[in-house]
Amino acid sequence: MKPNRIYQGDCLELMKGLKDNSIDMVMTSPPFKQEDVQGDYWEFYDSFFKECSRVCGKVLIIIHSATKLNHLIREYPPHRVLVWAKGFSHYSYRWNPILVYQMDDGYKVNRRIWSDCYNAQSLVGDGKKHKYQDPVELYKLIIGMFKECDLVLDPFIGSGTTALACKRLNRKFIGFEIDPESVKIANRRLAQTQLHTES
Repeated sequence: MKPNRIYQGDCLELMKGLKDNSIDMVMTSPPFKQEDVQGDYWEFYDSFFKECSRVCGKVLIIIHSATKLNHLIREYPPHRVLVWAKGFSHYSYRWNPILVYQMDDGYKVNRRIWSDCYNAQSLVGDGKKHKYQDPVELYKLIIGMFKECDLVLDPFIGSGTTALACKRLNRKFIGFEIDPESVKIANRRLAQTQLHTES
């Protein structure tokens, strides 16, 4: 697969086309809710996690839900758990765990992480192009910590946040997204970023 492109389709099928350890970093936020996946949620997650672990050569980063943290830590124990502090939303304080997995013993993630907590207000209103869109600056900060990760995969790229962060960092990316409308939004955002950069 060629880098700096977003491919429309099921990530579990698309990842089969990637070789073992062919991606430096996987940076993603998979669906949190049963309603967003087909079949049993944890069967889906297990398949996704195994494929990510197979293709990823250095570091796997998953932003997930605090409500599923106990199960994630028990069944998929990470090397580090970071915190995305989202601020106040709907009258309560919100946060999401950022699970960091070291995929290569020679690539020490602890030497690259400079903080365990990252403050970035969640997106609301007109600034949000996708139902589950995260801030680009958060992704840029996280991806930027991990040097020597030149190719980044996001199996659930949604509206293109990971791709935009990679462009700003001069990293290559590959994105997978099952929803055709989200792919259009992502490509539109990337095109606008390119125009802005060139001007």
